Amino acid sequence: MKVIINPTYHEINNEVAKNWESTRGEKYHEYRKKWVENPQKFLVERAPLHLDIEPTNACNLRCPMCPRTVLIQDENVEFKISTMDLEVFKKIINEAVSIGVYSIKLNWLGEPLVHHDIVEMVRYAKEKGIIDVMFNTNAALLDLQTSKDLINAGLDKLFFSFDSPYQEKYEEIRVGADYNETLNNIKNFIKIRDELKSNTPLTRVSMVLMENNQSEYETFVNLFKNIVDVVAYVEYREPIGKEALEYNPNFACSQLWQRMFIAADGDVIVCCVDSEKEYIVGNIHNDSIENIWKNEKYQKIRELHQNGRYNEVTMCAKCSLTERKEGGTV
Repeated sequence: MKVIINPTYHEINNEVAKNWESTRGEKYHEYRKKWVENPQKFLVERAPLHLDIEPTNACNLRCPMCPRTVLIQDENVEFKISTMDLEVFKKIINEAVSIGVYSIKLNWLGEPLVHHDIVEMVRYAKEKGIIDVMFNTNAALLDLQTSKDLINAGLDKLFFSFDSPYQEKYEEIRVGADYNETLNNIKNFIKIRDELKSNTPLTRVSMVLMENNQSEYETFVNLFKNIVDVVAYVEYREPIGKEALEYNPNFACSQLWQRMFIAADGDVIVCCVDSEKEYIVGNIHNDSIENIWKNEKYQKIRELHQNGRYNEVTMCAKCSLTERKEGGTV
């Protein structure tokens, strides 16, 4: 059976990223090799290769295509704001390093820069030995001091979300953000990085390609190609899946063999699109990463995907990723 690796970002300037990756150490390349091969071999190691750890599910913006916005606006959903305590985060990192986790991304539904300890989280993870530390940000809160502190803390990659090259359209999509301020934040971050003569973090800017902005992508590329290292787009998907899609017998979700998601309240889920937490496999306050990674519920969903029966899981049956066929990255 063929595993379809979930597509994520479609990148321009990808040679820059490849050249940057060529400077990483042996451990990094070991990690990236496993990222591709483990899902293809259905290989479950002692630990996930990568952890997505959510410092907070709070956000300063209300973007209409974001599942967080949809959930907040749904009167039938009780969306509780949660913030992860720094000591809880440190405990997660300590275990992660001890069992062989290579990489972390510090976000899920929320905006990482809302968390007042985000710089310390980056620093602690790097000092403990996580080889690849990254996060996505809308950059609206990325002031000069925070930029300098994140670079000095050792952040490896920073991914900016910026959905239109035009001010009016950008502010219509990124509700609550100021176009000029955010663009200047990104430019200033790169300037500080260059002044510090650091080759990290690698920077990428991306837009969600939707019906109302897809004609703008060329202009978007031209705006950013000489500012950041990599320019990308991600295909739009429905924020909250409502009904089952056409069954794809060749699909198995690569994330089940690559990564684990730890929400700000400690809930552990298996998939980036499970914003409604339909398939919780544990809670980090009650169990270890290692135990949860191989527990019965986690193994059950892997077994269903491996045997072409992902559609028996409600969450997976309505996931738009099942319709796609090309590969992708973290």
